[in-house]
Amino acid sequence: MTEESSQIRIGNGADRRPPVETSPMPAYNPRGQRLGMERAYRNVGYVLVFLLPIFIAGFWIPYFSEIFHFDASITAAVHIHALLLFGFLVLLIVQPLAIRYDAFSLHRRLGKLTNFLMPLVLVFSVAMLWKEYHEHLGAGATAAAAREAEFLSTVQLVLFGTLYGVAIAAIRHRDVATHMRCMICIALVVLPAGLARTMGYWFNMRQSTSQAVCLVLIDGSLLALLAFDERRRVSCRIYAAVLFAYVVLEVVWVVLGRPV
Repeated sequence: MTEESSQIRIGNGADRRPPVETSPMPAYNPRGQRLGMERAYRNVGYVLVFLLPIFIAGFWIPYFSEIFHFDASITAAVHIHALLLFGFLVLLIVQPLAIRYDAFSLHRRLGKLTNFLMPLVLVFSVAMLWKEYHEHLGAGATAAAAREAEFLSTVQLVLFGTLYGVAIAAIRHRDVATHMRCMICIALVVLPAGLARTMGYWFNMRQSTSQAVCLVLIDGSLLALLAFDERRRVSCRIYAAVLFAYVVLEVVWVVLGRPV
């Protein structure tokens, strides 16, 4: 059957209905997605680079300066946790830079590595919480006080894992915008682990104060990101949800008496 005879005829055939042309579904185009993101988040990888010196400074006195002279409190689990944490930070920084320079195959390979690394980071983070809990007990704290001292770290670890889960679900649905915003939020969640230590060890700041400064900085960053996306008229639900979670976290922490 020819193409002409296959078309639908109305009446005596003089009037022909043209075939309906349907637009094909757009193909997955990571380059096009990157170009769409560049206008706003082109250089986010360069901003994340600042995490490394913050964490190196934060862990210098209690960890790096003690290499070859570790006391009994620095167990094998602590070493593994440190290695995993800094490995995750490097991946968190390199991933957006890979997109920035069109290294999409590298980005995908590193993403698979992150999927292997992330469960280990969570497991050893829980191990560190358990270790610190028992250290509080050993220092004479009650069980309730020891639990409250780990409140901030525990809730932020849950938020960390949740955001990563949402990020992975988003990228599997090719929702690059949500994936990217989740990873930015993850960078904010891990920030206190380095910055609070930096302020405490290098500037003799009380731990409750350094944690409060970090929380204010996270809130301010989320508000700035919200305003930035609102101005561009793009969805910023992830930022709003994380900000809400932090406000609840901070209210509970203050009610508890800012335990650390």
